Amino acid sequence: MKSKYLSRAGYLKSVLKLSHFDTLKFAKQAMLWWDDYYSWKDFPPLCLIKNKKVVCYLFYSISKNKDYLTIHNLLTPKHARNKGYAKELLRVLFDECLVDNHIKRVKMLCVSSSLKFYMNLGIDFWGVNKLGQYYTNFPMPKNIKDIPNMMKNNYLSTLNQDELKSIFDKLKNNDLDFNEKEKEIYQNNKLMMKDRYRFDELKEMVERR
Repeated sequence: MKSKYLSRAGYLKSVLKLSHFDTLKFAKQAMLWWDDYYSWKDFPPLCLIKNKKVVCYLFYSISKNKDYLTIHNLLTPKHARNKGYAKELLRVLFDECLVDNHIKRVKMLCVSSSLKFYMNLGIDFWGVNKLGQYYTNFPMPKNIKDIPNMMKNNYLSTLNQDELKSIFDKLKNNDLDFNEKEKEIYQNNKLMMKDRYRFDELKEMVERR
């Protein structure tokens, strides 16, 4: 397998070969989001290629001061799922592409269906926003295998009060804005995550400082 960055034209050419409707729909949404808010020149999507076919796409950005790497979308076409391609592409990102970039932290929002995948990488979550997206934020690892250690070493305490409060303000309602179905999904996710859902820890730190 190999990896490479795609231009907008290259991405469009690649995803138009997809036949699964939901995958194609998600790929289109990712493209339109990048058109509106990010630069294809500065942050082209990274892809993983096997047998000359793209098996995974990753959209990410880096803040101007390099304080944050933000992971936006990770897309694996249906025919290529459950084969380790998404994890391998993230490994390429952390272990190869960004190894000398001196980025301080990583942040992302994750939908319910992706929680188990990211938890298997060692990622914990701090809370959920009104859209049902779960938030995480941790120091930049040297490689993907370091992620579990980032969760254990008081990673919340490395943020200042203003940063913690800004994050907490986006997550503080938890399920208060959800309808009954959304509340049920939220409660099931909390049961699944157990102590790796760290909203109470975030809340205590904001109130204590």
